[in-house]
Amino acid sequence: MPAPKAEADSQTLLKRMDAELRRISPELCRVRRHVHQHPELSGQEFATTAYVSKQLTAGGVPHKVVPGKRGIITKIIPSEVPDSPVVAIRADIDALPIQEENDVPYRSQNPGVMHACGHDAHTAILLGATLALYRAGPPSVGWRSVFQPSEEIGNGAREMLGHGALEGVNSIIALHVDPTLAIGQVGVTPGPRTAFCQDFRIEVRGRGGHAARPHATVDPIAAAAHLITLIYQAIPRGTDARDPIVVSIGLVNGGHASNVIPDLVTMKGTIRALDPAIATHGRELLEQLCSGAARAFGTNISSFFEDLLPGLVNDPGIATHIAATARRLLGSNKVSTSDRPSMGAEDFGDYLAFVPGCMVVLGVKSSGRKVTPLHTATFDVDERALLIGAQLLTRILIEWPIDRTN
Repeated sequence: MPAPKAEADSQTLLKRMDAELRRISPELCRVRRHVHQHPELSGQEFATTAYVSKQLTAGGVPHKVVPGKRGIITKIIPSEVPDSPVVAIRADIDALPIQEENDVPYRSQNPGVMHACGHDAHTAILLGATLALYRAGPPSVGWRSVFQPSEEIGNGAREMLGHGALEGVNSIIALHVDPTLAIGQVGVTPGPRTAFCQDFRIEVRGRGGHAARPHATVDPIAAAAHLITLIYQAIPRGTDARDPIVVSIGLVNGGHASNVIPDLVTMKGTIRALDPAIATHGRELLEQLCSGAARAFGTNISSFFEDLLPGLVNDPGIATHIAATARRLLGSNKVSTSDRPSMGAEDFGDYLAFVPGCMVVLGVKSSGRKVTPLHTATFDVDERALLIGAQLLTRILIEWPIDRTN
C-alpha cells in the first residue's frame, strides 16, 4: 500500500496532469489532423519527425532526432524518488500505402498514402502525454518517450533499439487504437497478444511464349496458381489444429499481355503463428511445397524469407497495473482483460526481448457507427479518444507501483 503522503502527492499530480491535458486537448486534435493530412510511408517519415520535434522543442522537452532524421527519443526525465525505475512510452509514426476514401476536411493530401492504422492518433496521444508529463512535474518513476518509424514494415523498433531507446529504461508501454471497441473502452490482457510474423517472397521462373501454345512453354502462372492452392490446403493440414497458423499471399505479379505467357511470376505473403516453432514449421512446409511444385511443372521456384518478427507478450504484472489504472479512470465495466490474441503482428515485441512491457488497446469507435477495420481506406477514429488515451498513459506512470523492480 502507498504511504499517505505518497498517495496525496499522487492525487495532486493527477489533478495537475488532468488540468494540463484538458487545456491542450484541442491541440491533440490539431496534431492528429496535421499528421493524418501528411502521411509518410515506412522509411520516409522525415516531415513527421520534424513536425513532432518542433512541437517538443516548443514545449521545452529535451529530445534527440535519431541519425537518419526518422524517429525521436526524448531524454529520460528522472523521478524525485531515489532509485525509481524508468518507463518508456512508445508510439509509431508511419503510414500505409492506401488511397484514402474518407470525405473529411483532414483527409490525406499524399495520394496513395494514408494513416489507416491509427499511427496519427498514437503520435498525437503520446505527444500530448509527453508535454503534460513534462509540464506537470515528475511522477514517482522516471520516463522517456519514443516516436518510432517503420512499424508497418517491422524493423522500426530494431532501428530505435540501435539508437539507444532502451538505454537506462526498465519497462516500456504502448497504446494502439482499436476500431472494434467503443469510445471509452480499453483492453489489456496479460500474456500473448500478437503473432510471430515472417514475410516471404516467392519467384516462379519458367519459359514464356505464346498463350495459344502453352505446351511449348514452361508456364509460371500455372505453377504459381497450383502453389497457392497447395499452400492454403497443405500447411493447415500439416499443422496441429490446436496450434494457430495463418499463411496468406497478398501479392501476385506476372505477365503483361493476355496472349503472352511470361517468364516470371512473383508472389509475396506472410506466415503468422502464436508459437515461433509453429512459424518455423510453416516455413519448412512452404519450402517443401515450392520444391514439389517446381518438379511438377518444370519451373524453378525460389523462396526468400524476412527475419522472424517476435510476437508481443504482455508482462502480467504491468498488464495488471494498467488494467487497474484504466478501471479507476474509466470504470470497471469499460476494461477488458481476456481478449483473444491477434494474428496480426507488432514490432513492439522487439523491445520486450530486452525489458518487460505491455500494450493496451484503446476504443475509437463512435456510437452507432459501422466498424471500419484497420488497414482499410475508410478507417477513422473518434477524436474524443485522444484525450482518453493521453489521460491513460499519464496515469499509468503517475500510479506506477513504486515497489516494482522493473
